Amino acid sequence: MTQLKTVAEVLDAAADLIEPEGAWTKGAFARDISGKDTSLFGYRGKAVCWCLLGATQEAAGDDDDGVADHFFAQFLGAAAQDGLACWNDAPERTQAEVVAKLREAAELARQGGL
Repeated sequence: MTQLKTVAEVLDAAADLIEPEGAWTKGAFARDISGKDTSLFGYRGKAVCWCLLGATQEAAGDDDDGVADHFFAQFLGAAAQDGLACWNDAPERTQAEVVAKLREAAELARQGGL
């Protein structure tokens, strides 16, 4: 049996997934190389870019219980009041901001915060 990933590990891995240029998206959990939304089609192994939620799900793998997403929503507080998907998809949101916030939240989780 494998050890479950910590919240910090999931958040860091999600940041790693979406940090490369072109690896982050809006409006879909994940997209394939052609840009097609693969969210409803079992995107594991097909996706080349992810939104925040798609990245945390991909990073958690079979261990995905939503704990990392819940932690991240608490970390964002009022900024995420409409949900993480809305936060990710906001017109002003940038890839760099999403990656930075994931890394900040991962560090807080490592320190036992929230």
